[in-house]
Amino acid sequence: MLHDLVKLTEAAPVQRKAQICIIGAGTAGLFLAQRLRQRGIRVVLLEAGGQKSSPPEAVGQQCVQRGLKYRGAQSGRAFGLGGTSALWGGQFIPLTPQDFGPRKAVGFEPWPLCYDDLVPFFSEVREVLGLLTPGPAQKDDRIEKRFRQLSKLDPDLLLRVSEWLPFAKRNFAQLFAQKLKDDPELEVWLNATVTVLEVEAGDAESRLREVRAKGPHGQSLRICAQHVVVSAGALESTRLILEMNESVAAGGMDESSPLGRHFSDHLSVTAGKFRCVDSRGFNHAIGPVFQRGIMRTPRLEISPAAQAREALTSAFAHFTFETDGTSGFDLVRSWLRKRQGEALNEELTPANLAKASRDMAKLGFWKTVHRRLWIPNEANLLLQVDIEQIPNWESRLTLADERDAYGRKRLSIDWRIHPEDMGAIRQVAHKVSHAWQNSSLSQVANLELEPLDQIDGFDSLYDVYHPTGTLRMGVSPRDSVVDKNLRLWGFQNCYISSTAVFPSAGSANPGFTHLALTARLAKHLAERLDA
Repeated sequence: MLHDLVKLTEAAPVQRKAQICIIGAGTAGLFLAQRLRQRGIRVVLLEAGGQKSSPPEAVGQQCVQRGLKYRGAQSGRAFGLGGTSALWGGQFIPLTPQDFGPRKAVGFEPWPLCYDDLVPFFSEVREVLGLLTPGPAQKDDRIEKRFRQLSKLDPDLLLRVSEWLPFAKRNFAQLFAQKLKDDPELEVWLNATVTVLEVEAGDAESRLREVRAKGPHGQSLRICAQHVVVSAGALESTRLILEMNESVAAGGMDESSPLGRHFSDHLSVTAGKFRCVDSRGFNHAIGPVFQRGIMRTPRLEISPAAQAREALTSAFAHFTFETDGTSGFDLVRSWLRKRQGEALNEELTPANLAKASRDMAKLGFWKTVHRRLWIPNEANLLLQVDIEQIPNWESRLTLADERDAYGRKRLSIDWRIHPEDMGAIRQVAHKVSHAWQNSSLSQVANLELEPLDQIDGFDSLYDVYHPTGTLRMGVSPRDSVVDKNLRLWGFQNCYISSTAVFPSAGSANPGFTHLALTARLAKHLAERLDA
């Protein structure tokens, strides 16, 4: 059931007990809560934002930028019920088996889990979200045939096809709305900013004794739980653990710990433009397809053999398009995003309604007849290259001296990029260009790479809001922050569910793998409570 700390009139702190306390009611927090409730476990969920999505500054969550500007600190985060699921694209594709193992370019310990450990939980996530298409462990020849030319482009470029959640399912606050409203054993507190994680020291391991939260007008809440899960997004989860670690008088993680280190993201750059010779043929070659109501888009990933041979991190090329923002296509897309929870800014004039009607007809025709997304003829057609950053010890998150309205230290971001990352982008772009221009695809569109100085410049790069590394999982506290079950080293009852636990970003959007890890965590917590 939903509660709002802003509406609390009691002067004394509200005290609650639960089997599990989850900090953060975003994508992972809500998903975890539902999986725990499915097992009959009582949950208290704390969310710093309100019932609607808000930007970081609305809840005092601004960060201090020390290095390269990390856009995800502002544009990639939302606070409120549902968290960043109000913003994300909902693209699902798992990491590859190779992403979990040792890789030359990554250079340090691999994941403490393997791909097969997560396969059952990939299936669980798909079932909960109602994805009816074949799962990642199932070969789907029908989809490969839809992208036949791409699948045969080059042995170093492997075709993989991602899935996109329908707009109505992307915001988890909407997806789980009825359960959030009606379940008395799921207690959700909004406008509850966590200010203290109270630690009780032990001889061998410490434990979290109490979680304290405050509302914007001084209201307070205290939670005692058998286990606490920090699931407040990669940046805020790291900040909370850094602040808790600083408060521990002795036995906390020191400067040699990887806590806050190896901060990374996928780097993305527009590497080239397509000049269409045959727009219809191009749409059939690379345009997203629909399968059982799910949109699926192609990408070309650097093969494991090429990664090993050329000492590359995981990387992929994909196909995007831009419109001018005033087309009927844009208005249709805006309407769909409104279903996800975003504001509709376009003015509904007779002129743009007419545009929308025309483009809706084309979208409907292509979806019904061709089972593909129609790409407007006037769109700019782009080749986008995304790479996994080389882990960098000096790229880090720390606590700033500045404090927020609750007296908490703000997060300081010192994001760094290796020069080798730039070289990897060039290699991938040239590999795709060479393969494209020497294939039958050159007859439907000519691929023109951007000038080298544009691809090489840091200004042309941007993060894609996939932060990883700062709470990395591993096999020992010497080289990691959490163990394979996401338990914080040195604590009996503190867990973390965040993309920050990824030791490396791999080749895929992190959402699907993160939810699988979260489903695995739910099973682990249930087993601990039953023990």
